[in-house]
Amino acid sequence: MNINPADEAPIDTSLDRYVEERALEIALDKAISAAQRSTVEHLVELRASLMRRRATFGKEAIAKRHARGEIYSRARVAAINAMVPSKPALERDIRSLYLQQTDSDSVLMAHARTHFVDALMSSRLLLDANSADVVDAAREMQRHEEAFASVWAAAVTDPSFQLELRQLQREALRRLRTSTRPMYFVAQPDCTEFNDLDAQALGKAWNKLDDLALSLGVEPLSTFIALPDEGESAGAPSARLLPTVEALTKNLQRSDVKLPSKRAAIAALTKIRDAVQQLPDGGWACFEVDT
Repeated sequence: MNINPADEAPIDTSLDRYVEERALEIALDKAISAAQRSTVEHLVELRASLMRRRATFGKEAIAKRHARGEIYSRARVAAINAMVPSKPALERDIRSLYLQQTDSDSVLMAHARTHFVDALMSSRLLLDANSADVVDAAREMQRHEEAFASVWAAAVTDPSFQLELRQLQREALRRLRTSTRPMYFVAQPDCTEFNDLDAQALGKAWNKLDDLALSLGVEPLSTFIALPDEGESAGAPSARLLPTVEALTKNLQRSDVKLPSKRAAIAALTKIRDAVQQLPDGGWACFEVDT
């Protein structure tokens, strides 16, 4: 039975980002200085702008879904709405996560750890699952979400927190990505012939390579993943990256080391090793997750 888009039951979005809103309210209430209040108020303003973008993106995504002929039945909408936590349930989480914190910074950190790690990295990895008519808008929306998360983390007065959050995000990318997700090597200046096939081989072996690196006492490759907004700051110099790449390349030659597509992985790592060895002073390299 065909359904008119106008007859589609509304998906309940009334509690979307409710926890985020309450986190800022509580952080503002717990601010102990004018500077802290000003910082949280700035986040509130940024969130208001982001909420407008979120609403616009949501409406456009629904309109394009309808244009493709994908109209949700009442049963499907009811099932979607049933998965939304109730307001009392959300308030219980808010009491546990935020109200028990001692100050504004602690509230901001608690929210970042629970919402800007797995959830944010998962949405980044799922970008290519969007239909072709939505994917560009979804990527743009993701950029705004990640930019907001970065400003939120920077609002915490403890400078070590940003490093902590970035490490948690790298760990999430490693944990959430699948072996089919290519991993790209990026160097500045560019000095490698690393290609798409190398990226696929590296991605397939990535987690096992991380485990091998840990067993060898060197930094895992995931340490050098660049997050979207880091740019050059994520790059590692040759002196730091080379021990990992050399140790992995050497140990993969052993017959007792098992690895998916081992020859292809060795070829990719050899290109990386050669490129890292050629990096000049001031040069850097990192890895990027294909999205």
